[in-house]
Amino acid sequence: MGTFNYEALKNGNERVNGNIEAGSEKEARDLLRKQGLVPIKLHEKGTIIQAKKTSSSKKKKAPKKAEVKKLSMREKIDFTNILYTFSKSGISLIESLYFIETNAESKNIQNITVEIRRQILGGMGLSDALARFPKMFDEVYIGLVRAGEESGELEETLYRLSYLLEKQDKLNSKVISTLAYPVFVMALAMIVTILLLTFVFPAFKNMYDQLGSELPILTQIFMSTGIFLKANWYLIPIIFLSVFGFIYFIFNWNVSKRFIDKVGLEIPVFEKFLRYTSIANFIMVLRVAFEAGIPMVDSLMFASLTIRNAVLKDALRKVIIEVQYGTSLSVSLRNSKVFPGIVMCMIATGEEAGSLTEMLRQGSEYIDDQVERIVDLLSKLFEPFLFMIIGGIVLTLGLSLYLPLFQAYANIG
Repeated sequence: MGTFNYEALKNGNERVNGNIEAGSEKEARDLLRKQGLVPIKLHEKGTIIQAKKTSSSKKKKAPKKAEVKKLSMREKIDFTNILYTFSKSGISLIESLYFIETNAESKNIQNITVEIRRQILGGMGLSDALARFPKMFDEVYIGLVRAGEESGELEETLYRLSYLLEKQDKLNSKVISTLAYPVFVMALAMIVTILLLTFVFPAFKNMYDQLGSELPILTQIFMSTGIFLKANWYLIPIIFLSVFGFIYFIFNWNVSKRFIDKVGLEIPVFEKFLRYTSIANFIMVLRVAFEAGIPMVDSLMFASLTIRNAVLKDALRKVIIEVQYGTSLSVSLRNSKVFPGIVMCMIATGEEAGSLTEMLRQGSEYIDDQVERIVDLLSKLFEPFLFMIIGGIVLTLGLSLYLPLFQAYANIG
């Protein structure tokens, strides 16, 4: 038996200090909880001076009340992982949040944890406290936590959430890595083109004037553009911002977005990339939600929140309606024509055998493999496609520069 010095919360907010005899630190925590106390700090007697120093240093580092910013995916994963680890160790929710508040490396996580702990101490459940921050925690996250609280399986739900966030983070990384290269190359080509028009074409103006012949229409267009940009160079950043703003608007305006989504699903190979990445998110959330005990219709609604493509979203909304009116999941999904046939077979088999969760897991793994292959294929296809575009730009600019010279030599001959 040993003597432990403790600091604990009484009645949710009153701090109390004292000593307790126990055979181990875990036993001391259990005894305190039986007394209605929530242990915050616990140190075996003999290390009290060091404990006080540690407590003092932690108080200095404790975050002040600050504006809570949106959590990044990595921060959300870390927050969920820490909560799961503490929950698995038998540490109470309030105690877990206090540890995160005082020890998390991310200042943003510390700030959000302070606010969540305050809400819970005020009588809210974890899901209700999270719901106060909709920009940080989406409906899927809050819904799964609420299901875990209602079923008494919060620890298992936190594990499922951690798994789900890790998978989504990996999928997002694949999508970004696939699209980042062509976007970067196109942006670089645009910058090089602007520089050539601004500095190279105006330098040839005097030479072309001395030739005395009329310039080809292509050269005239580029020459006029170059002279204008050189004289009004301050407009270049405005033009760039306008172009990117227009692109952002086009991809977010409902009318144009729906058209772009529809066209994207008609491009070979790229159609599979869009469809399979959407399905990957959908089936992951569906599996985790259904495994957490959420009814199938609600699980489908949570899963549909992850779909960004308007055409696929409409198709899967019909699936929810059909399932709600009694149609089986496999038949409804087959009618939507969104999922590949092999996944349909897996889901149908799972429904008949009563092992739908396992079949959804296998379907998710199959989709992940397909996404890997499509990403590799797209990476290989993008290179020659981009070379063709860049080659076309270079050829057009080169011809517009040298066509007047060729024309002058032809006239001399």
